[in-house]
Amino acid sequence: MTDADKGPKISWTQRAAIVLVLFVVLAVALVPAIQGFVSTNSHAAESSPSEAPTESPIAKHYDRVLFAGDSISVGRDARTLPESFRAISSRWLKASGTQSITTIAKSGAKLNYIAHSRNMPADLDFAIIELGTNDAGGNTPIDTFREEYQNYLKRIRTASPSVNFVCLGVWYGPQTKIAQSLDQVISETCGANGGAFIPLSDLYAHAENRGPRGTKTWNGKSDLFHPNTVGHHAIAKRLIDQLSPPVA
Repeated sequence: MTDADKGPKISWTQRAAIVLVLFVVLAVALVPAIQGFVSTNSHAAESSPSEAPTESPIAKHYDRVLFAGDSISVGRDARTLPESFRAISSRWLKASGTQSITTIAKSGAKLNYIAHSRNMPADLDFAIIELGTNDAGGNTPIDTFREEYQNYLKRIRTASPSVNFVCLGVWYGPQTKIAQSLDQVISETCGANGGAFIPLSDLYAHAENRGPRGTKTWNGKSDLFHPNTVGHHAIAKRLIDQLSPPVA
């Protein structure tokens, strides 16, 4: 057989080109299958729970916050003011994006006194209510307290239609009838207004959260009633847990 009978020779360059063409043809044929696979996996990823956000959504919803309370909100018997539950919670809120925090609080104040304060900020996103402890000590009638609490929440919502509430219970002995009754009123009234109730009386019951009497604090000597630094930290933890976004 002559060289002419064998036909033209194919160089390595030509062979490589042929292989490349075949590969491209095969890839084009597989595109629909690949697209179907990617589409299926993308849908599954969207349907599965997303990862926890790196930042708390508190910054998007709670730019303006109100603390309303009595001596506990003032920070009484914390060793230093920055160790009070309000200061701890305020730092957490600001780190989460809160822009404005207003405090309306007075030592010895009953609900009625704070509820009629002339200082009522508008456009609040969140209101943290810590009132009722002095009503427990002063034996405010339950029906009166219920009406005053409802009226106060209504007043806040009138000035801030989109406000959210967290209502702290009384700092008082949990075994007492007055504490149980006031906590029930706070819980029911707050819930009826779309808020969340945080009990405190069980924290009061733990001796390590109060006293000892006569310890030097930022605003005088401590007593056996008010939360000490440990107690303030315990209150702050409950509040921050309530405000924190749920874990995905």
